Amino acid sequence: MSYLIMTVGKTHSGKTTFGKKLAQKIKNNVLIDTDQISEFLKDNYGNLYSTDFLKDSTKLSPGYFLKKEVAHTIFKSAFKTELLIISTSANSTKKLRKSLVTLARKNNRKVIIVYFNLSEKVLLDRIDKSEKSKKCLYYSKDFKDLLLNKQSIRFEGASKDEADYFLEINKGSDYKKVFEKVLNIIKQ
Repeated sequence: MSYLIMTVGKTHSGKTTFGKKLAQKIKNNVLIDTDQISEFLKDNYGNLYSTDFLKDSTKLSPGYFLKKEVAHTIFKSAFKTELLIISTSANSTKKLRKSLVTLARKNNRKVIIVYFNLSEKVLLDRIDKSEKSKKCLYYSKDFKDLLLNKQSIRFEGASKDEADYFLEINKGSDYKKVFEKVLNIIKQ
């Protein structure tokens, strides 16, 4: 059995770090991160993609839908393989997650959601200490703006009914335990 491991959470919750560490532990995987897709599109197709949101708005831009299509095509290609798929994107809406889960199930994959449900205070503290590149930000002046003004409006938390396995990280001390649980699930 192969899996789709989907991280869900707001900026600076640890999704990408978690996914990269999993990818180091697991053979035969592909890690798909829409921040990388954003950067690729911005660098190579800036006239088609510059932002996820319209200027001074929480409405999605045409570029967002291009990024979504590129990501969907990458996922479809990955599902044609036997590779374990790790998605480290925010996976911020139920609709977006449902389309990915549907694709996974059509391709006989079990779905593991790791929900990074950290407090806003913790996230703001992480943002203050972060050296993360702002290259993936478009029309959010910084990660605080993204968290407080975009994600606070659009983000929909994950729930148990969305996956075959649902694991939640509510505090930093949950990280190691959840990481080990994911490794144990995929070894079954």
